[in-house]
Amino acid sequence: MNDSPEAVSAVTRPWTLLLALILLAAQVVGLVALAIWLLVLSVTTAQTSTGAGIAEAVLALGIAALLGGATVSMRRGHSGMRGVTIFVELLLLPLGYYLARAGLWEFAVIAWALGAGMVVLLIAPSTREALGVE
Repeated sequence: MNDSPEAVSAVTRPWTLLLALILLAAQVVGLVALAIWLLVLSVTTAQTSTGAGIAEAVLALGIAALLGGATVSMRRGHSGMRGVTIFVELLLLPLGYYLARAGLWEFAVIAWALGAGMVVLLIAPSTREALGVE
């Protein structure tokens, strides 16, 4: 039987934290895929600015690194990156608004659901308790 702190905490993690970690990891994978796609487009297509495409890819990789670090931190039971993650997820709400204004309702609804859902998961009492936030 494994009684190490990591094994015990893995068993006692609330479902809200586990779902938040899974969704964060999925966002990281999506952002890395987006960055790769942007780099490929920057190199292979004729556009007005290759530098702008590369800058967008670097920005996506930076956000992916931030969310990846938050995922690892919260998986280890640290609450330090929780506030940053909530802030980044709240940024999806105005993004959804502008997607809706552009007529991209499918993406707007996804952005709203993901942003609001992640915030609810991260401020849930069971998640806060598991991370040691009062």
